[in-house]
Amino acid sequence: MTARFSAIALLIGSVLASLATAHAQSRAVESLHFEADFESTDSDSSGSTSNGTLGLNLRSTIPLGSLFGTSLSAGYSETRIRTRRVVENEDGTLPGVRPSCNFDNLNGELGVFARRPTLGRIAVSYGVGRLSADCSQPSFFLPSGDDSMSTDHYTVAAELYWRNFTLGASRTTVSLEDAPEIETTTVTGSWYPLDSLRVSVFGNDLYDEDTYGIELEHQPQFLGDGFGIHLSYANTDSEPRTRTVSLGLTYYFGRRVPLLVRDRQYR
Repeated sequence: MTARFSAIALLIGSVLASLATAHAQSRAVESLHFEADFESTDSDSSGSTSNGTLGLNLRSTIPLGSLFGTSLSAGYSETRIRTRRVVENEDGTLPGVRPSCNFDNLNGELGVFARRPTLGRIAVSYGVGRLSADCSQPSFFLPSGDDSMSTDHYTVAAELYWRNFTLGASRTTVSLEDAPEIETTTVTGSWYPLDSLRVSVFGNDLYDEDTYGIELEHQPQFLGDGFGIHLSYANTDSEPRTRTVSLGLTYYFGRRVPLLVRDRQYR
């Protein structure tokens, strides 16, 4: 009797432990999560000068019960571009000045998602933005007829988790003020060779132009898993080709966890 009772107690304990583990794994967001990201981007089109962007983004992820979560993000970026190349000539009609523009972009986004950390995630989001131009010569956006333009976008995304691999796809529709909508599909494949390192390859389409790239994100353990460093490179497949390189630093507030765990249970 004692042996049977011990066996039953052990079985019940094992079942309860399994249920507890399954319940813990089924939680979409383990706890409230915050992060701040600073990024520098350089974009260079063949036959043109390069353009630079500096941006700061803040993001929070909030649990909604065990299956759902919501994300809130806000960002600001400034882009400096040269509008054209001008060569000086003798009669002075082309003085050799290269007109340039600064673009300020304010944006915010709200998203809701369902996630099982052992299976994957489905998400929808809505974002708004305001783009303003400050040029060395008078300029305006053609759709709005002004030096500023509002935007909004919708995104539907899905991710599938399998061991240390993630396959993701998203569809984004961008609406510009008084202009046709722009639709983009992005497909991403990620691999975690280490719990603190993610290697991703991605591709997206925009009009008749396809872009392909690779991104590395590392969360150095010697920094206490509190910082993330990411580097990406992308190139288009049509002329003129555009090369884009981005380098960023992310600071995570709160709990210190490996990158693989952070991506699937906190972000």
